[in-house]
Amino acid sequence: MTPRERQLACIRRQPADRVSTDVMTIENQDAVAAFLGIDKQNLYEALGIDGRIVSASYAGELQSPAQGVAFTEWGTPKTGDYGTGRAYPLARATSVRTIEEYRWPDPARYDYAAAAQRASQLRAQYALRGPSWHPLFCRVCDLLGMENAMIKMAAEPLLFEAVLERVFVHTVEYCRRLLDACGEALPIFYLGDDFATQRGMMISPELWRRFLKPRYARLFGLAKQRDKLVWFHSCGDVTEVLPDLIEVGVDVWETVQLHALPMSPEKLKATYGRHLTFSGGINTQRLPFVKPAVVRAEVRRCIGALGQDGGYICGPDHHVKPDVPAENVVALFDAAREAR
Repeated sequence: MTPRERQLACIRRQPADRVSTDVMTIENQDAVAAFLGIDKQNLYEALGIDGRIVSASYAGELQSPAQGVAFTEWGTPKTGDYGTGRAYPLARATSVRTIEEYRWPDPARYDYAAAAQRASQLRAQYALRGPSWHPLFCRVCDLLGMENAMIKMAAEPLLFEAVLERVFVHTVEYCRRLLDACGEALPIFYLGDDFATQRGMMISPELWRRFLKPRYARLFGLAKQRDKLVWFHSCGDVTEVLPDLIEVGVDVWETVQLHALPMSPEKLKATYGRHLTFSGGINTQRLPFVKPAVVRAEVRRCIGALGQDGGYICGPDHHVKPDVPAENVVALFDAAREAR
């Protein structure tokens, strides 16, 4: 089977030649490529990774860098740090009018043509998904600050929802344009948003259902209207709202951090396996510290628990970080490809 055929069959729980494999990001690509003695450009193919990500990059003007820090089109620093050592452009907003007057990015200013060209080039071979990281809740946290966002959600819901709605409207239009540009070349609609820790939800399920669930339903509806599969990234223990995600159309759940869940892999499969394909499972937090034989054994256990009758895409449960030994990365994907 081609990688595209294999992954789509896996998601649809149809027969495949082997379990599908994928990864969000390998951050130590140079080291792994050197270990294999290949060019880095050929690494994903050498590891047997079935999927590729397609998104449209911003083509408009960006805020000038300040003190060496670059900015996104949202006016936020290009960093994943939600801590206190950075600026949040709407942190001091006290009125809906202030929020409305903010310089929101224009969804027309993205290079959808380049995304469509990449999708056209890769469609015959790989299972393509996109746009990837275009979150709702995390974007609001980027703009307000995470603690401030959660306080406003409870104490000043009108302000919180005003920011959320502007993010949502932009995201809907961006996704619509990307899906229309790529057409049938992009079979999987891929979005991510994080609202849980490894010990449970960061916000109550009730607030999640009030603010986020109806907006996810509309976003996923864009995909369903175009006969796309829906792949959703959300870290940590989201089991309190997993039935809700299934209800609004999620077909694939990433990252499946098994070590953070209140149930065994077997129980997860038995409870949700008829409705969801699981992507991830291999504990990246352990990868720097174990031997390749241990990695191989964990891969076999995950496939045995989650891969019966399809519905499992094997891979790390988050980014492969720079401190992971190259031989462990190779062991992970070799073991997955060898399993039947």
